[in-house]
Amino acid sequence: MANPARIRIDTVTSLPDGLMFLPRSLMKSLQLSMGSYRVAYGGRETQVHVRELTGKVDHGYAQIAESVRRELLLPEGVRVELLSKGTLLRLGYVLGVLANVKAEGETVLGQQALVFKHLLTAAEEQGMTGYVFSPLDIDWKERFVTGYSYDTRKRVWRRRRMPLPDAIYDQVISRTYHNRADVAEQRERLFAHVRPRAFNPDYFDKSLVHNWLAGSPRTKSLVPDAITFKSITQASQFLYRYPDVYMKPIHGSLGIGIMRLRRKPDGQVYYQMKKATGSLTQGTAGSISEFLKKFAKRLRTGPYLIQETLHLKTWQGRPFDIRLLLQKGSTGKWNRTKTFCRIAQDGDITSNLSTGGDAIAVRALLKEILPSVKAVNRVMRDLIQIAEDVPAVLEATVEGSIGELGLDLGLDENGKIWVIEINAKPWKKPNIEEGEWRELSLLAFQRPVQYAKFLCQTTRDH
Repeated sequence: MANPARIRIDTVTSLPDGLMFLPRSLMKSLQLSMGSYRVAYGGRETQVHVRELTGKVDHGYAQIAESVRRELLLPEGVRVELLSKGTLLRLGYVLGVLANVKAEGETVLGQQALVFKHLLTAAEEQGMTGYVFSPLDIDWKERFVTGYSYDTRKRVWRRRRMPLPDAIYDQVISRTYHNRADVAEQRERLFAHVRPRAFNPDYFDKSLVHNWLAGSPRTKSLVPDAITFKSITQASQFLYRYPDVYMKPIHGSLGIGIMRLRRKPDGQVYYQMKKATGSLTQGTAGSISEFLKKFAKRLRTGPYLIQETLHLKTWQGRPFDIRLLLQKGSTGKWNRTKTFCRIAQDGDITSNLSTGGDAIAVRALLKEILPSVKAVNRVMRDLIQIAEDVPAVLEATVEGSIGELGLDLGLDENGKIWVIEINAKPWKKPNIEEGEWRELSLLAFQRPVQYAKFLCQTTRDH
């Protein structure tokens, strides 16, 4: 395929059907001659006759007939990366950001709206067309999607018909919505259509992730002892072995539903549980048996992972974890986009940023709590190794393409790092502020788009 060229495409209503005009300089750089070509835009394709645009015109400018725009569902004035191979012209790649879209009229609303703006802006910067859509917005018969694009110049949303995408970045963050039968059916059909250019399509099962990591020589030392709740008898044995445990919903997120149990010397059990509101509820039970009977229904229907509590270091008396945001980019290889610490609110049992935790640079925090620079450097080296080992183990096990991972890690009193949790859909803070974090914050949205483009470049049947 010839080197791509960035162009703006305008529709000229007076042009006869099926015509496309390109500047001579552009045709020369793409090694094109006048004649008949197939033009593709996402999942749409039509036949055009290419002619030379005469006069003094910009190299990065093209004109098409209204019939071509209508057939391809091409937005007016769209800017794309024109690709050519033989008699095929591709008007850039089309990225679909799959989500449970909340909108009013043409305006996208909700906590992800700013996330989508960043992603679609990054797509435009890559010469791609990006839009956000819901699984139920697909018309398979007519082969189009009713999605939302973002006009970066006018800073407004546009609701319009778009072609089926070349690649999909899954940003469905509601498990309830994800698991709906009608949504699941459409998702399955959609991913079959674009595979292997769809990434991060599923959530991780905490129990399976634990078993995968525990079963690999590269990562088995990173995970604490844990079981999946199956019976009161089985859970009792584990709870008698460990006087302090965490119980985590296997399909949970944002720390909601997590319980911490501490067995006192007299046999009483003190427990805390994080509610959906982010607040903690707490109580006591006379014994392990009494606690398990009280919460048996919740534990069975959860299901729950029961994990020994690690004795982790704190910062100024507050729990913290180390978060690694690992992402693939333009080369298809893993990168550490962000490495930072999340500090829990006073009295909290999790340090999730979405429920009020604070962020701080890892090295700065480690310098405060570790005895020497040598100890700090050792932990930093361990983090680099973990960032290589964990994705490698997961990719050897998980079906489909993984484009990003969020690793939650803990540092114990001996300076050893443990894997606390792995997120298949890590939340990226959309409010990008000025300062030292700005570049990395933007990169967190740019890399998934770069990876989508990489998948198109390497697997798309051009």
